[in-house]
Amino acid sequence: MIYKYNDIKTLHLEVTDKCNAACPMCARNINGGEDNPQLPEVELTRSDVEVMFPVEFVKQLDRMYMCGNYGDPIAAKDTLEIFQYFRDHNPKMTLSLHTNGSAKTTEWWTKLANVLGPKGYVVFSVDGLADTNHLYRQNTVFSKIMTNAQAFINAGGRARWDYIVFAHNEHQVAEAEALATSMKFEKFQFKKSARFFSNASGVTKEMHQAANRKGMTTLLQPPLILSIETAHYKNSVRLPVLKMKLSSCLVK
Repeated sequence: MIYKYNDIKTLHLEVTDKCNAACPMCARNINGGEDNPQLPEVELTRSDVEVMFPVEFVKQLDRMYMCGNYGDPIAAKDTLEIFQYFRDHNPKMTLSLHTNGSAKTTEWWTKLANVLGPKGYVVFSVDGLADTNHLYRQNTVFSKIMTNAQAFINAGGRARWDYIVFAHNEHQVAEAEALATSMKFEKFQFKKSARFFSNASGVTKEMHQAANRKGMTTLLQPPLILSIETAHYKNSVRLPVLKMKLSSCLVK
């Protein structure tokens, strides 16, 4: 479909291809190890964005979101300032950010909550708890993520928790959902990863061997205990599969 300039109402802004994490199944690195040598490691500044998206264009938008295909928006220096630019010129549009949450200060997250306001939200992609999240979200720190998320929520920010279910964290879904509720996340969603499927071979892998930058290996597997009608986890808590979706955002 070809859009006319004036018809564009939604914008996905890839503000950077940089990331503080090293998720093993992400295209920006090699199985969680070295960065993909094809990536230029660049980011957009607020000045770049002002040139690319003039005020009149911003005013016609209904939504702008940052959900990186390769990078995490919080790895860029001007992410907050870019959101501010869009909010200043379009108070009614929806603004959202998808992130691993393991960077920036609590002051930064407080400011982001104020910029986004009630017409914006942040999706925190956290795949487990303190002892499991880092197995896929390599180089992230669970305690820092929770501190940042709580600062954002306490400042009035609307937060959502996305949880990719693997074999190593499927027993913690209910506990994570309870934590999300206690922290006042407005939504908790668990989902399966589509990355075990190979487009090249047309085959779904039963496991994925990953290695971090220290040479340590991790064997990733899709959830093991999952029926068609219900998700029945090791803690015997049954959760409706209607809540489970395929992960579509490449970074998340």
